[in-house]
Amino acid sequence: MINVENLVKTYPGKVPTLALKGVSLKIAEGELVALMGRSGSGKSTLLHQLGLLDLPTSGSVVINKLNVLSLSDAERTRFRLQHLGYVFQEYALIAEFTALENVYFPAMAFGDTSAKERAAHLLDLVGLQERMNHYPSEMSGGEQQRVAIARSLINNPKVLFADEPTANLDTVSSEVVFKLFQKLNKELKQTILVVTHEPEDKKYVDRVIWLKDGLMEKEE
Repeated sequence: MINVENLVKTYPGKVPTLALKGVSLKIAEGELVALMGRSGSGKSTLLHQLGLLDLPTSGSVVINKLNVLSLSDAERTRFRLQHLGYVFQEYALIAEFTALENVYFPAMAFGDTSAKERAAHLLDLVGLQERMNHYPSEMSGGEQQRVAIARSLINNPKVLFADEPTANLDTVSSEVVFKLFQKLNKELKQTILVVTHEPEDKKYVDRVIWLKDGLMEKEE
């Protein structure tokens, strides 16, 4: 599903920062993979390159057999909206929208008339069928993150990227979120790449890719 070769990312400045120093990796369709490493190791930077939220300095990224770095800006944007899903530390929900409206809103960009029905199904899938008409302010942090996960799935993404999705959650809510990732991976065969800094999260994933100082250190 993802094939990365010699990915380099340099941030310009008086003293340029070399965040990725030539990372190569492969992620198979249907895998649940964690990126781990100390703060500053390049985890989130790598996720942003793979998720087309940023462009690398050099290297190649192939997703679902497509060289995504060869696309124009407009084509990358459309590919990102149609084929990739994202979950972040901050839930980024629209305060004036209900849970249901937050979930189906991204699909409206494509005039998807079935989005509302699918959003209701996704909220049921993440265990929030009784909360779909509640607003973000009426939900806990863990519930809001589950709404964000349901939203990330509305366009049936090829890959779901999650960047420290439990960083703002307590232990119980964090466990709920990772078990939900496992459920999505097993039931929907969803390919998931998640950045986490918690060693205990290893038990939820198929494979761990460790980064250190912008390089892939090891796999387990």
